Amino acid sequence: MFRIIMLAILAFATTAPALSQGALPTPASREPKSGEDAVKVSVAVVGDAKPGAMMRIVATLDIAPSWHIYWENPGESGAPTQLEVDLPDGCVIARYADGKPVIDFPVPSVFTHGEVAFGYERSVTISIEVKLPATIPAAGLPTTVRSNWLVCKERCLMGRGESKIDLSKPVGAGTKPVQALADSLAHLPKPLPAEWKVSVSDVGPVKATLVVEAPAAISADAQWQLIPSDTPGVLLESGYMAEAKGRILRVPLALSRESALGRPIEAKGLFILGKNGPAYAFSIPIPAK
Repeated sequence: MFRIIMLAILAFATTAPALSQGALPTPASREPKSGEDAVKVSVAVVGDAKPGAMMRIVATLDIAPSWHIYWENPGESGAPTQLEVDLPDGCVIARYADGKPVIDFPVPSVFTHGEVAFGYERSVTISIEVKLPATIPAAGLPTTVRSNWLVCKERCLMGRGESKIDLSKPVGAGTKPVQALADSLAHLPKPLPAEWKVSVSDVGPVKATLVVEAPAAISADAQWQLIPSDTPGVLLESGYMAEAKGRILRVPLALSRESALGRPIEAKGLFILGKNGPAYAFSIPIPAK
């Protein structure tokens, strides 16, 4: 019996992993199986909750390593990241003509891995400004925030979330949502300075040219990019973005007034100086022809 036990022990010793030589092997990190795995959303209220005050609904999306989500215009592929809110009576947010809420996005990154896309990696904080009613009920201001996003790596996953918040109960000063909002607002596109000249020329039934002239203070060999917003009825003829060197940029536009669903069409987007320079938002109507 003793000999059989020893043989069994020796057989195990020759076939079992040499665990005594080091720590247990680390399992490979699990790839996300769903959009909710790949992106974690946290929602908070920031501001001073007084009657009639302007508050911020703040959503931070933490993204799995090597994955990315999209800006309001995803570019050549993808889908925009969106927030929608169910507000209590008396609360007001700004909305676009199509009814979607105005969301403040920081300046996106440009991804050019095969296709041109605009979006975010690692983490991004977006926000919606809300005006509180003249009277805040004793029951508070319960609000539902719904989010949806497309997150991509080699493949893409759709994700959705829902959060319950109370607009009358903001988070405290110095908390993570307050810090994240401050960083996000610091990276919002700035309004286009008055010394920049933006015009539309050569307007025809299906074509026009956007002309941008930077001020003299901008170097004659400056590099900059134009990233268009998703504006119905207006596309860049040359692709999904335009790049320039110098002080003047001319961008041919393709027009389709039928696609604008009866609304006036406009050229709209961002100018970004250099790779990580200041970004300016612009919007200019395109006259009828």
